[in-house]
Amino acid sequence: FYTRLTGHGQDGAAMTQGSINAWINDYEEALAIGRAIGDKVIVISTSTGGSLAVWAATQPGASDEVAAIAFISPNFGVKASGAEILTMPWGKQIARLVAGKEHSFVPRNALNEEFWTTRYPIEATLPMQALTELAYGAPVEKATIPALFIFSDSDKVVRADRTREIAGRWGAPHELVPVDDTGDPDSHVIAGDALSPSTTAFLAQRIAVWIEAVVK
Repeated sequence: FYTRLTGHGQDGAAMTQGSINAWINDYEEALAIGRAIGDKVIVISTSTGGSLAVWAATQPGASDEVAAIAFISPNFGVKASGAEILTMPWGKQIARLVAGKEHSFVPRNALNEEFWTTRYPIEATLPMQALTELAYGAPVEKATIPALFIFSDSDKVVRADRTREIAGRWGAPHELVPVDDTGDPDSHVIAGDALSPSTTAFLAQRIAVWIEAVVK
């Protein structure tokens, strides 16, 4: 089952509909559907979805019956200078002055353009930053769910050093899978047809083998 977080998969303006509360509700709904349609619930998260999964893994009742979590390029802190401003008083106003009213990027190919939101209001990044801070500060030492951390130390979007730190503090069995060669120049989208097709099959198999080993 694939879920879509509030604000995603639409136009740029819709990105402002996202909030931590909305995303937590989305996550709870996804887990409920997983429990209803499957025998075991395994979460595979990417980027800021990983922030959400980490936070939920440390909250009583928020990850009931989750058998394992695979993190792909999890976001526990963005590399962009000054990102912490976003959650400070007047964060939105300061961000607009520094970065402008919108964030945009030039897609690298047709698939990147089709499946990514390439332009969105800068305030859409506020709940993302707040969620990463919650995740980074979460008591992961108490985590009881096996975890697989797939990431690149060369990630130019999020802080790989924090991924290693979170993994080192993780309270349950866990493994790290550093990925060196990807098709993404930013080393963040490290699997998938759009930016890193050469690593997709390998990582899918790596996740499957790990799941078979840890989920009984």
